[in-house]
Amino acid sequence: MNAKYGRLCRQVAVNILSNSEDAEEIVNAAYMNVWNAIPPARPQSLCGYLCAAVRNAALNALSWSRRHSCDELYDELSEVIPAGNTVEGEYEARQITALLNEFLSEQNSSTRSIFFTRYYCNMSVQQIAHSLCMIESAVKTRLSRTRSALRAFLSERGVEV
Repeated sequence: MNAKYGRLCRQVAVNILSNSEDAEEIVNAAYMNVWNAIPPARPQSLCGYLCAAVRNAALNALSWSRRHSCDELYDELSEVIPAGNTVEGEYEARQITALLNEFLSEQNSSTRSIFFTRYYCNMSVQQIAHSLCMIESAVKTRLSRTRSALRAFLSERGVEV
């Protein structure tokens, strides 16, 4: 697993924790958790399952006071996706997750990749631009247009922000 997914998992953890040593520990712990959970879980995508495990472990490792590094990302999406702080909100959050997956499946692979790396892997615009050989303004524009399209998509489906 480490040979195939190690670099991606470490990048996800480093983007959240901003510390490579802590990220390495989180990745190793996530590998162990995935190893113990896979037989009954049988994920459709091992890569997605593993990234989710690493991301969740990294977020759990952060104290509430250190979560400010993700605030910028949450602020960007808060204009599009409503917060789910109640029981009804949690139900809506599950529906919105399904709609978000549907929306992203309709996007081209480049747009999906940019959106995913920004909001799931917590990569900066600069990192995304560098990894995709794009200029930063192009990445910012694509993210802005994708958020606008997502807002319209959710509005058509009856989701109010």
